[in-house]
Amino acid sequence: MIEKLIFGNVPIPGEAVRIALALVGTAVATYFDLFNNKSIPNNVLYAFLIVAFATNIFFFNQELFLFGIGIAVLISAIGFVFYHVGQLGAADVFVLASIALLLPLHPQLSAMPFNFPLVLSVLVFAGVLFSLYTMARFGAYVIKKQIKPKPHFLLLLVPYALFSYMFASSAIFSPVYFAIVSVMFISAIFFLSYKEHIHKSMAEKIHYDDLEQEDVLALEFMHKEDVEKHKLGRLLTRYQVEKIRKHKLENIWVFTKLPPFLPFIFVGLVIAILFARLLLPTF
Repeated sequence: MIEKLIFGNVPIPGEAVRIALALVGTAVATYFDLFNNKSIPNNVLYAFLIVAFATNIFFFNQELFLFGIGIAVLISAIGFVFYHVGQLGAADVFVLASIALLLPLHPQLSAMPFNFPLVLSVLVFAGVLFSLYTMARFGAYVIKKQIKPKPHFLLLLVPYALFSYMFASSAIFSPVYFAIVSVMFISAIFFLSYKEHIHKSMAEKIHYDDLEQEDVLALEFMHKEDVEKHKLGRLLTRYQVEKIRKHKLENIWVFTKLPPFLPFIFVGLVIAILFARLLLPTF
């Protein structure tokens, strides 16, 4: 089945409707992420997921349906691991799963010679755009504050330079691949070099009465003994909120200024639909 979907140029039934629903659903979630204090109503997320599932029933194709379910489950499983460590929002996972259900593969509009899950292209483009945004945002911050990087992390530029030289002179050189790898590698070096200051700029000390479930704790700025004694993790559960309030813990730090990821998922979706072919190697 998988070979047929990847190499068989299988048309997606109701493709135009699926694309429209994926764009509208992601756009609505993005709107709430940007203009509703990063709070997306559960009804919006559930509705998006239900519509995605119902669309598969209406435009039924057994192979695509099963493949889409498999990709959505895999994305959800991996996504919720990142969610529980505070690296990804629950809304991001819902949206990615809905996209995977609506568009299990790239549409014909993408003009792919062979296919693979569209959501992978979305994540690549979204990740690159997010990396560029964070480097610009926090780059301006460290320049303004005249913060010096940790020099030992800058040594990672040496293997990057070697990789760049070897890849640029190889027969499989791809400007797109090189750009993607460069952005991801340089952004990782940048983050490691200024990690403590970047985290500090996004965190805020708050009173325990102001804590909410699913807040992301900045554990590195809290008392180590409190974190270990009460077994606090990055993502606050309702039980942990009640425990913190019960013991009236002070020095509670929460990441209140985390950049939203849904806008980048939306733009990544648009780019993936139109230009995903750029990700394929050309020989």
